[in-house]
Amino acid sequence: MMIMTPPPPHPSPSPSPARPAPASPAAAHQDFPGELRCVGAARRFITQHLRDSSYEPLIDDVVLLVSELAGNAVVHTRSGDPRGTFTVRLRPTRSALRISVLDQGGRKVPHVRYGCGERGRGLGLVAAIADRWGTDGDGDGRTVWFEVSPPAGGHGA
Repeated sequence: MMIMTPPPPHPSPSPSPARPAPASPAAAHQDFPGELRCVGAARRFITQHLRDSSYEPLIDDVVLLVSELAGNAVVHTRSGDPRGTFTVRLRPTRSALRISVLDQGGRKVPHVRYGCGERGRGLGLVAAIADRWGTDGDGDGRTVWFEVSPPAGGHGA
């Protein structure tokens, strides 16, 4: 009679370490030449800072809004003049992420335009997508900003 011993139990796989919750992005800012081709660089700047953060699910919306504000700065303000610049700032707060575009001012005050024209609806997108938005400054320099709340399950700063 042959006695069979059962095989040794397989070691249970060690649990994989829990992935830490994504953190809020760090505050950052960058200056750009006031040229339309630099709007793409502003989009890449924002994408780089939101990737792997608690705001990553909102990258597409935030990048769209930054495109609108940076484009407006170049087209509608002195930032688009030769040697003009604009600045993009990212600042997390306890309850939201604030993105600002600083321009070199101009005659026009930014406002939402309603209607069915092909142009002038960028701030309407900002108003529709962002949780809050606004402007500060005057014709010598203006900041247009918007805030988005962390996605469900995300955390502010």
